[in-house]
Amino acid sequence: MRCLVLPGMDGTGALLDDFIAAMAPRFDTQVVAYPRDRALGYAELAAFVRPRLPTDRSYLLLGESFSGPIAIALAAQRPPHLAGLVLCASFARSPRPPWSPWSATMLPRWATTLPLSRVPVPLIAQMMLGRWSDARWRTRIEATLNTVRPVVLAHRLDAVRTVDATAALGEIDLPMLYLRATRDRLVGPDSLSAIQRARPRVRSVEIDAPHFILQACPEQAARAIRQWCDEALPSSEPEPPANAR
Repeated sequence: MRCLVLPGMDGTGALLDDFIAAMAPRFDTQVVAYPRDRALGYAELAAFVRPRLPTDRSYLLLGESFSGPIAIALAAQRPPHLAGLVLCASFARSPRPPWSPWSATMLPRWATTLPLSRVPVPLIAQMMLGRWSDARWRTRIEATLNTVRPVVLAHRLDAVRTVDATAALGEIDLPMLYLRATRDRLVGPDSLSAIQRARPRVRSVEIDAPHFILQACPEQAARAIRQWCDEALPSSEPEPPANAR
């Protein structure tokens, strides 16, 4: 089965190599990279992804962090062959960090237009990875952010401030999995609660991980997805024996 990943705010998927490897051979995992030079909002990005959805085989759609609302909007359109929806450290509406009494909706617009290039990379890495941050990750994060125009990142951050895809959750009629990072410093547990109110049957799995679940704990994330597929998608291909991997 194919797994189509809609990446986090950088939109590149450049930091997902380990997760893609962990998903094999059960899943043919591919990333839909977003334009790095065009400031597109949520509706425009959903329109960008829509013609790139598989039309010849069953697949999972995974929305990582920023891309959760995009994945929700697309799943609500009930495209053919979509078998399940996975949200990873994500949200349906503007999230609230666990350390803050306010969600991103309370941020003034100017706060979301400050260029990320002015934020020290070690601070970004610490917010994303916590104790998993090291020199290798800091180098990779800096290199990835440098490939995306600052105005594009600022536009995406501003889009998070006003997004609300909760109504679309009611239009989704397929199995859903939510991967929650217990050490997430950006998306608090109330984001999952809001999704569960709209879709009570969503399966949730907690992983001892930072916001970058797929980067820091790729094996655990892939294992959770495989187990969920075995239970929620009985028609999907079974996991191969350990000695066959």
